[in-house]
Amino acid sequence: MDEQLMQAGDPGHDLTASPRLKKGLEAEVLKTPFQKIALALSGGGFRAASYSVGTMSYLHHLKYTDREGKERSLLDNVEFISSASGGTFAGMLYAAYTKRGFPFEKVYKDILEFMGGEGLLDDVLKLMNDDREWENEEKSRNFINAFAKIYDQKLFKGETFGVFWGEGKDIEVCFNATEFYRGISFRWQTGGTVASAGAASVEGKTGNQYIYFDKNSKTGLETLQQIKLGDIMASSSCFPAGFEPIIYPRDFTYPGKDGVNKGLNSNTLEQAMIITDYDNRPRALDTSIGLMDGGIDDNQGVYSAMLADVRRRTLPSDNPDPDNGFDMVIVTDVASYFMDPYVPPAPLEKGGLRKKNIARLAGDWAKVLKGLSTALKITGIVSLILLFAAILLLAFAELRGLTNIGFLLLSPSILLLLLVVFAVGYKAGSPLIGKLSDIFGASDKEIVSSLKEEVPAVANFSDEALGSMVKYLKGARFGVLEQMGKARVGSMLSLLLDINLKQTRRLIFDIFFGNFYGSDIWGNRRVFNVIYELSLFNIASRESTIRKKFSSKDYSLPVPLPNDHWGKDCEELLLNGCAKLSSVAEQARTMATTLWYDKEDSDSRRMDKVVACGQFTTCAKLLEYALVLERILVQEESLPLAGRTLQFGDFDRELFGKIRLQLEDDWKKFKADPLFMY
Repeated sequence: MDEQLMQAGDPGHDLTASPRLKKGLEAEVLKTPFQKIALALSGGGFRAASYSVGTMSYLHHLKYTDREGKERSLLDNVEFISSASGGTFAGMLYAAYTKRGFPFEKVYKDILEFMGGEGLLDDVLKLMNDDREWENEEKSRNFINAFAKIYDQKLFKGETFGVFWGEGKDIEVCFNATEFYRGISFRWQTGGTVASAGAASVEGKTGNQYIYFDKNSKTGLETLQQIKLGDIMASSSCFPAGFEPIIYPRDFTYPGKDGVNKGLNSNTLEQAMIITDYDNRPRALDTSIGLMDGGIDDNQGVYSAMLADVRRRTLPSDNPDPDNGFDMVIVTDVASYFMDPYVPPAPLEKGGLRKKNIARLAGDWAKVLKGLSTALKITGIVSLILLFAAILLLAFAELRGLTNIGFLLLSPSILLLLLVVFAVGYKAGSPLIGKLSDIFGASDKEIVSSLKEEVPAVANFSDEALGSMVKYLKGARFGVLEQMGKARVGSMLSLLLDINLKQTRRLIFDIFFGNFYGSDIWGNRRVFNVIYELSLFNIASRESTIRKKFSSKDYSLPVPLPNDHWGKDCEELLLNGCAKLSSVAEQARTMATTLWYDKEDSDSRRMDKVVACGQFTTCAKLLEYALVLERILVQEESLPLAGRTLQFGDFDRELFGKIRLQLEDDWKKFKADPLFMY
């Protein structure tokens, strides 16, 4: 892997494949606990956004005094945020507000108001139907762009990507999308810096190896900085089946407004983007690029965090600093590896139609349509006769009774009915019925020929194979065909929205936890903070995992101490008295993946519980992490400093101890009242 590839962060390439980097990717000694933190925030709609806010609010709650005597929180130590889909709401708003100098309390208040407000979906639908909102726009009039506009107006207040080059706190961001050019992650990432001429930037590219912004050119950088956060948010959360792709450059344009901004057009956006062929020859963008949900390639954003850690340790190549990696990577996740077992739909026998085969049903339906067509034609002719009769009666009849009949025929309701019937009779006439009759009455050979001509996907099938399939399908009962269709649609959606995402998740986590290569690069530096950890669903698994961990011989002391009950004490602290937490966590875990809270969610305080679950689960996982590090410190006391995996100085040892005690105190409060912080 060369420097260009590391900056690009292409998940199709292997983090540890390059011999040149293996030395730089060894597990490093941890010297400053809880300091340089990376946050990876998963996708999962408003469930993910709420859980991520809960995680950040608890990090903000953990305070300490730094070396200069100033109060800081662990959230202040977050130097990198990577996110996908729903997690991007929280990550983007926090990072943007932080760069502008706003306190976390404002982030917390504003995002909860945005998510908890009534009618977000109503606002989107209203905007879709408002012609004025789409005047002078290059954007397509569709749902993803409507959501993007609402995000821009109501959450980000017109803010652009340029905010991350501001004067506030240094923080690197990476908002993940997936591009439909090479099928890999597209990372909206920056640390607000630009490499000097001829030097490699320590921050990653905005884009990937094949498509990226030219941040080293004045035009490229200025254009990138003008892109609206609402549009980036939409690209990161544009989940399959729910939305259409958002298209670059067209859907990232916006008109100028009252001299406040000059707007952004497709031509400017094209010139800012570099696209490369497989031979890596760069050129200005000359095609449209579809972008969708970042969760398709990296649903937790953890791969982006790993790439950032590698860059920090190994770049610049002429002066690498292995100690510059993250002290802690917190992965906040609202999904899981688990799937419900696949249950094939059973054929249904109820209803007369399901017992007929397709050929008989088609024949019966054709007869009905032919009869209906004839009736509609007759009705249309009658309606014309009656209409002309009414006109003649009103124009020429002098007898009062005949004139009244004419008015009756012209009554608005009757006239409308006659016109509609005439129109339907005309439109549903012989051309349509004739076409249907031709299809239903065609021979198997003719159907095979038509399929090959009109359906490219079956062109490679032999005539004999297709003929056999057509013959079977024409003779199959409609209930069986219904079952076959449901099975195919259900399995394809499961493959797209579940299996693919979970397999990608497994591959990334195997690297993160050192299982794939047997090289634990991030040992003593990771916290896996998942929403289902304390849920009713996970009780048995959690108890088993914790008992196994804290009874492991890995944490035995070189010289056993009398009455050493460390393992049992940790188990009791972490496992006992969690009933209230489990109830709240179960309600948080089972929330649907949506971009809104409905009335039922509001009535049950679902958002409050998801946020609280983020708070107390973060506390639980940090406490578990701290208990293990505390034991390792005791294990390594007799070793020389150079032989220790934890090399804390006096200040850092004291800081670690204080945070460890605060975690335990908060954990006890959470067990008594899971929403005590909310």
